[in-house]
Amino acid sequence: MREMKSEARSPLQWGELDPYRRGRTHVGMWAWLLQRISAVGIVIFLVLHLFYTYKPFVQFMLLTVLAFHAALGLRVILLDLNLVNIKYQRDLIYWLLGIAVALVLIVWFVIY
Repeated sequence: MREMKSEARSPLQWGELDPYRRGRTHVGMWAWLLQRISAVGIVIFLVLHLFYTYKPFVQFMLLTVLAFHAALGLRVILLDLNLVNIKYQRDLIYWLLGIAVALVLIVWFVIY
């Protein structure tokens, strides 16, 4: 009987970088990471909004970061409650971010 050889590469050694790390990382991890970064952005732009209340750029950035954070949060809710199958999470991210961009533009042009 012939032994089949595995095509898997050996584990990474200490300090060795995986050249395919970004391609192998699941979209859910990137969404999680970007939601955490947007949470920090919310805090930063909220503080800036308190100091520069009537600056349109600060207001626009706060609105954009809030919409981005809310879209990714809605993604988590939909997946956790099994309202959307996990295999559609990449499409879900694109649709929710598209809706968030549309809402930001609508709200922005209604206000200004």
